[in-house]
Amino acid sequence: MVRVPYVPKDTPGPIADAIRARRGTRGLTPLDRSLLNAPPVAEGWSKLLGAIRTGSTLQDDLREIMILRVAARNRAAFEWIHHEHVATLAGVTREQLTRIGDIQAPTTSLTSAGPGKLSDLQAAALRLADAMTTTVQVPEGTFSELRAALATGGDSESEAATNRKMTEAVATCATYNMVSRFLVALDIDERAGQPCPVPGLAEEEATPRAAAYPSSHSADGASNRGLVQAGQGVNLATRVHFHSMQAPWLVLVNSLMTNLTMWDQVVPTLSGHFNIVTYDQRGHGNSSIPPQPCTVDALADDVAAVLDGLGIDKAHAVVGVSQGGATALAFAVRHGHRAARIVACDTQAASPEANRAAWDERIALAHAKGMEALAEATVPRWYGPGSGATDEVRRKTHAMITSTSVEGFEKGARALQGYDLLAQGLVEQLKNLSTLLVAGSADGKLPETLKKLATEAGSTFAEIPNAGHLPMCDQPKAWLDAVLPWLLSK
Repeated sequence: MVRVPYVPKDTPGPIADAIRARRGTRGLTPLDRSLLNAPPVAEGWSKLLGAIRTGSTLQDDLREIMILRVAARNRAAFEWIHHEHVATLAGVTREQLTRIGDIQAPTTSLTSAGPGKLSDLQAAALRLADAMTTTVQVPEGTFSELRAALATGGDSESEAATNRKMTEAVATCATYNMVSRFLVALDIDERAGQPCPVPGLAEEEATPRAAAYPSSHSADGASNRGLVQAGQGVNLATRVHFHSMQAPWLVLVNSLMTNLTMWDQVVPTLSGHFNIVTYDQRGHGNSSIPPQPCTVDALADDVAAVLDGLGIDKAHAVVGVSQGGATALAFAVRHGHRAARIVACDTQAASPEANRAAWDERIALAHAKGMEALAEATVPRWYGPGSGATDEVRRKTHAMITSTSVEGFEKGARALQGYDLLAQGLVEQLKNLSTLLVAGSADGKLPETLKKLATEAGSTFAEIPNAGHLPMCDQPKAWLDAVLPWLLSK
């Protein structure tokens, strides 16, 4: 419900009259009527928004798609609704709106062939909006990409003209982040809890429970999105790849500093045999940042919440990597009866004491220099000597890390600072489950560590050649060759 009452529609005064004049026949919107509780703020707000909307030299479609991208990132449905029409008038197609609003898709898909393909300039503008909205600090490459696209995107531009457009682009993203945060915080028009009605995505996003997957096989293999509520009021963003009513379910759990798209290279093959649900771990992707630091127990309970939210009594397997691998092992301890199999990749059953200080250092780095600096340190560590990661894999991983908020990263990292699943009876629990432990051959001591755990627990161990910390990313075929036959075995 709205947290601050609206002023009446016919509120008198020069400030209200000036806003009415700018709005035209629409009159005062719910946003205006909320702002007018503080008239000087409303006046300054109106002038700023007017300058962004009518005083900018940016082309209309570029301005509006950045605003829509910010709205989608912040789940500001009111903002999306009011700007979708303006974007359409500026020439943005329905198919382009779908790409703009699909924030779970990799940014490379923005310019991929097919209906709704965006121009290089439009894609560069959306990458600026993504960075300013998710990490605040913008990588130099993102600025350079947009500047180059603006300088060549139309008539010959002087350096001064390009500087003005860069300033206007940044101001647009900054201003509409302000707008969306105000809208969501005060629940303007009672839309704070609603997903943005993105064409082609709105119906799926609006159905977070069992209806989030179709009752029959989707001919085009389309994935369906939804939200599941977990503990502490956290909403978990899910994506379902539905095969059939008879197919068993897999739950795929991402690592720290990534999101559900990290599974993109293996999902097409897995979905040929299974129904799959991927989700963003709390604090990551489109899931909520929890009010308290994470624990592996809470992360394991999130898997159970996802199963509950989709009406799944028991999964065929819970598959996780890194922090997601620890989540899968903790799930085995706390909810082992709800999965027939566990696959834990590149993780540990207990965090070494040295890890506490290491995570403190990484958290401090993120706070001091942002997620960009953490990505620069993390990607070479995850895909070190011996890894076959391509430049594209490294780039995507870098982008996932930088799109994670500092707060979300810190809350998640705290879970890895002192857990001990061995003390909770993990080995005995794994003896009662069919378990596969997996490690990339180039992932430091983890192959040795997981092989030892497999021996103690009577589990199966697989080492992925030429793979680093995320073997399903840098060696997806080899990972599938090891994991899929085991999942399909009787």
